[in-house]
Formats: sequence, C-alpha cells, structure tokens
Amino acid sequence: MKPSFFKSVSFAINGLKLAWHEKHFKIHLVATALSIALGFLFDIEIMEWFVILICIGAVLALEMINTAIEHLVDLVEPNYNPKAGAIKDLAAGAVLVFSIISALIGIMIFGKYILA
Repeated sequence: MKPSFFKSVSFAINGLKLAWHEKHFKIHLVATALSIALGFLFDIEIMEWFVILICIGAVLALEMINTAIEHLVDLVEPNYNPKAGAIKDLAAGAVLVFSIISALIGIMIFGKYILA
C-alpha cells in the first residue's frame, strides 16, 4: 500500500532534517544565504532571481542526492572498496561541477552590481 501524500511529505521533511546535519549541506546553506542577501541588497532583476534560485535548488538537491549515495554505498559496502570509493567520488564530483558553475553564474550576476 502506498503511503498517503502527507506521509510522503513527512518522509521528505525528514530527509531535509537529515541533510541539515551534514557539514557540506550547511556550507551550501551559507552560500544560499549570502546569495539571497546579495540579491536583496542589489535588487536584482526577476530573471536573475530565477537563475539564482534554480542554482540554489539544484546544488542543495545534488548535495542531498550525493549524501544519499554515500550512505547507500556505506550500507552496501562497509569495508574499503576502490569501486565503492569511485562511486562516492563521482557523486561528490557532480556536486562540485554544479557548485562551480553556480559560483560562476553568481559572479556574472552579482559582479556587474559590485563593479557599478
């Protein structure tokens, strides 16, 4: 039997609570707060908000997926295994790639306001 919609939402909220305890998720939340503060400070345009919010959402979601993959790999293979390590490294690399792209987008958006 499938859980109710509200039960499914409670599971998702629990996932957010679990992510809150992860060091890298907290680092991304600091970057999120800084980006939002700069957005309000510079009164960025609506399309710039859309881009910033998409980047924030994608980085946070990727970090949560990366954490889930790390936990799953540790559950399946608790001992050191080079293939398990490669899986975890690839997932972390995906977060890094999008984080770098997001940082570049942030520089492009906020740079013009900072230099003005």
